[in-house]
Amino acid sequence: MGKLKALIILVIVFGGIYVAWEMVPPYINHYQFQDELDDIARRNSYMNRSDDDVRQTVIKKASDMGIPLKEEQVTITRPSEGLGISVRYRVHVDMLLHPVDLDFIANSINRRNI
Repeated sequence: MGKLKALIILVIVFGGIYVAWEMVPPYINHYQFQDELDDIARRNSYMNRSDDDVRQTVIKKASDMGIPLKEEQVTITRPSEGLGISVRYRVHVDMLLHPVDLDFIANSINRRNI
């Protein structure tokens, strides 16, 4: 009975480590991408770049980080005297027993101080 209990605890511990190993990296990538998006919004709110140029910058940065994006997933808004960027994307995580799709939304808005 003691060996069975130890085996069950061992399986639970290794299962938790496996889930964390698979699930934590997409969240870390999301937070890093959010920081990059804030930087892009901050820099481009002071430039007269077109929405398509900003969108391509976001897509390139996401691609560099391993996040595949399409143009329709990136929304550019221009509130009064600023720039807003919103990105919706999904990351597929192949787990052994149950594959998971994680939905992420990254938003950034920067208002110019004039």
